[in-house]
Amino acid sequence: MDSTYFFSAFGTFGNPNGFRQSYFLGGNAETVKHIRTFDLKTDAVQLFPGSRVYGMRLESAGSSCIVSYTVYSFAKEQNSQRGGTFIGSSLIFVDKTAPESLTIDVLEEFHQYLEKHNVDDGTIAINHSDKFSIHMPKDYDKINLNARPVESLGVSQSGNNYLMVYTGTGASQLQTLFSKALGLLTAYDMIYFTESREVAEFVQHKGIFKIVDLNGFDREIQKSQEEKLRMVTSFIHDLEKEKENLKGDKKTIIDDLERQISQNERRHQENEKKISESKSGIAVIHNEFDQYAAKMDTLINSLKSDGKVEAVRKLHLESRKTFADKIRQGKDFGALNSISPASPFPQRNVKPPLGNDLEDFRRDHSENKKRGLNGYKIAFWSLLLLMLAGICGYLVLLDQGKIRGFTIEEKVAVADHQSDDTLIKEPAVSETPAVLPAAQLNPFPNDNLNENDWRLVAKKAVSGIKIDSLINIIYKENPSAIKDYYKHQRKDYKAHLYSLNEKSFGIIGQDTVMTDTLRKIPNYQKPGSLR
Repeated sequence: MDSTYFFSAFGTFGNPNGFRQSYFLGGNAETVKHIRTFDLKTDAVQLFPGSRVYGMRLESAGSSCIVSYTVYSFAKEQNSQRGGTFIGSSLIFVDKTAPESLTIDVLEEFHQYLEKHNVDDGTIAINHSDKFSIHMPKDYDKINLNARPVESLGVSQSGNNYLMVYTGTGASQLQTLFSKALGLLTAYDMIYFTESREVAEFVQHKGIFKIVDLNGFDREIQKSQEEKLRMVTSFIHDLEKEKENLKGDKKTIIDDLERQISQNERRHQENEKKISESKSGIAVIHNEFDQYAAKMDTLINSLKSDGKVEAVRKLHLESRKTFADKIRQGKDFGALNSISPASPFPQRNVKPPLGNDLEDFRRDHSENKKRGLNGYKIAFWSLLLLMLAGICGYLVLLDQGKIRGFTIEEKVAVADHQSDDTLIKEPAVSETPAVLPAAQLNPFPNDNLNENDWRLVAKKAVSGIKIDSLINIIYKENPSAIKDYYKHQRKDYKAHLYSLNEKSFGIIGQDTVMTDTLRKIPNYQKPGSLR
């Protein structure tokens, strides 16, 4: 059988099979696997007894284009009273179509036989589409004789976009409808036609499918044609614009190629000249070396015969200069030009031409040695400068042993190393500046520590201790006479202690330190208390 056109027969079969469709009279497995089902969306369209719905759709199967002509008619399912059930037939074309009149005749004959031999008293008599009894229409083979290639219709829709046309569906009317609808298939997933008022009202009531009458269908055709015309016009404009741009692109490319060709031709001529000159230079160099060697022999013989060193030296220098000049001229013919475009970057490490002296022959080796030594010298002096800069920076940051800008946690110095007492360090506070404010203590100290209490402090307060650390010792050794009264007035107490013993303190950097034994340590004695 021909695989470019064939039939599909389908229907709703109830439990357990539901909707099923099978293929007959042609086709192949590779093609049919791309074909969507012909099942109806019963929430959008529903058939009623005695009603029919025709349809057309376009879909792709790989690189092929499939056009289907379909008819649905009402039929009940076995053992079911569900509405909207149906039986149907579809004539499927692959990359071709046939005249609409022939298509309709063949489709109608196939479907009438399908209904007559598979529907009993309005109910489908079988339970699967594979069991359909079918018949080949008498004009089926004429399709192959009258088939025509289908024009490129574009990409088919797949976005649940359906159109229902409410109009007459007689044979002559269908012929016109199918012919017009072919150009509209790319805009819809499927286009349906029905003359059943019940079907049309159901579709309109559900509002899922777009429904139009014959005039609306003609407007859809017109809109489709206008859109195609717009696309054609737009594409023509794009092609014309691209064609116009070709002129400029062609000129740019050709000008660039001609410029490169001209440059390469000039370089080729220059290279030919240099090659010719270099070949002649080889003969000159051969001759000059031989002549210079002969002159050396002459000078040697002259020295051996008369021993006039200065005269021979003068002749030798003149001969050597002349020899070096000629060798340079014969050797320095220049490098060949590259045929490819010249590099925008300058050449580096180009050797100097041969000088006027034979010492130039030895120049390369000595310069390489100098470059190596210079590299080591640069590295050495750079490292030395970095070290000196680091030392200078360190000295600038230091101020009498203290690095500026960093807070260093100080430990309280303990004079008596045999003592097991450990001082409790107060929260870190900045050291008292050189000028202290006047004390505003409350209660104001009315006495000084007695000798015994003073000695306890003096025993642990060594020379050089910071004033904050000294206050820690005083508070620790005198909790009732000093700490209890002034623990929240630490700053004022420190200022008062400093004012009473100003000669016992010194300023080192930003720190106030004890430099001599304290003379007075103020405290407070309640009136009438024993000392």
